[in-house]
Amino acid sequence: MRLSTYHHRRGDRVAFVRGENDWARARRWDRIYVASLFTWELPRTADTIEFYRQSVHDPKDIFVGGTGVTLLPDYIRQRCPGCTIIEGPLDRPGRLGPDSPAIASLVPDYSILQRVNWAYYPRDAFFVRITKGCIRTCSFCAVPKLEKGFGLLSPLRQQLTDAREAHGEKQHLVVMDNNILAIAGIENIFREIRELGFEKGAKRNGRERTVDFNQGLDARLIAAKPELAKLLATICISPIRLAFDFIGIRPAYEKAIRLLVEQGFNEFTNYMLFNFNDTPRDLYDRLMINAKLNEELGIRITGFPMRFIPMDDVNRRYVAPSWTWRYLRGIQCILLATRGLVSPNPEFIKHAFGETYEEFLEILSMPDRYIIYRDHYGKDGATDWKQEFRQLSSDERNELLRILQDLNSTPRERPKKLGTLRYPFRSIIEHYYPDGKIPPKTPVEEELAQQGVSVGYDSGPG
Repeated sequence: MRLSTYHHRRGDRVAFVRGENDWARARRWDRIYVASLFTWELPRTADTIEFYRQSVHDPKDIFVGGTGVTLLPDYIRQRCPGCTIIEGPLDRPGRLGPDSPAIASLVPDYSILQRVNWAYYPRDAFFVRITKGCIRTCSFCAVPKLEKGFGLLSPLRQQLTDAREAHGEKQHLVVMDNNILAIAGIENIFREIRELGFEKGAKRNGRERTVDFNQGLDARLIAAKPELAKLLATICISPIRLAFDFIGIRPAYEKAIRLLVEQGFNEFTNYMLFNFNDTPRDLYDRLMINAKLNEELGIRITGFPMRFIPMDDVNRRYVAPSWTWRYLRGIQCILLATRGLVSPNPEFIKHAFGETYEEFLEILSMPDRYIIYRDHYGKDGATDWKQEFRQLSSDERNELLRILQDLNSTPRERPKKLGTLRYPFRSIIEHYYPDGKIPPKTPVEEELAQQGVSVGYDSGPG
């Protein structure tokens, strides 16, 4: 959006498209910018660059930047020779040429969001960054590598004044900071937010306004400084986003929830990292803690489990030491069935993830379709599978998990390996690969596939 502002000020024509677009490819452009996000999407980024290679006069006219490229620039250099790679933020002059300003300080061009066939949410909001960096140095996070310092950016009031002059008033405010509550003088920022029209209960044109700290708030800071909960209650924040990334922060997380509930908040969004230094037990306990808080306090915590992928991973197949491929696959299947979120209903959580940790591991071990369509298969196939699974010893269950990972990672050798399976695995594997084949997709699976959601066996844990 800021790149668009830069080029419009130069008198250039700008088009915004998502991914590979035949209309854009068929035209000749002076420049094409390709933005990357996750490192595991870099193969798709490279494919996109090659898709547009003939749409510019010279490969150097394709500029590639963003998080993924900044973390793994050599991946693109090797696969897309000749393109211009931009590492790091566009926060100083000259990064796009001798006369280019600090792009990060420009007003975003909100109009380009209306020209693409994609429902960006929220569509009617100011997007701002008040701070950069983070006080934490979490090893699973890219922020310490991307933004080494922590401090203030341009004043919020100036950002909104400039955006209003260029694009008019917006209904909502989205704050994209990594850890805004850690900044000194945070009370002044909250005062500005209120004065700019986003105080508690604020409305515009009869509709409620919202402030969304969309990168999440630090529960440990709220627990340590209860006055932060009171400050949050003075603005029209919705939802409250908190992370519960490992079981060790449980005391601070629970205290933060209780402090916020005392201020009248009852809707929360919760991110839960897994497949890092945690265990399946760690994730299950965090899910149950949320369920108990929902019951005890009468609140709604909607969970978003998020699987860790290393910053040098480009295929999304990483399995942490305490996890297995089948368990990660099982989590994915549960989330496929729930569209990626964990309902705040405690009964739903118990049904989806099990009433005990042992049942949780059993669910994760089930064939994909038995998990995703549990209500359908519960009376036939899944019952037979459970009988066989429960007869396996602990060592045999571990061996089953190893066999499943091996069969998934070597699809060409699968028929031969299936033929050499010994008792008791030959029978139970039939549930995963009936007649030695991947089960055909059901109508629901076909619908998910059309939406770009894979439920096959050969895509790895991602």
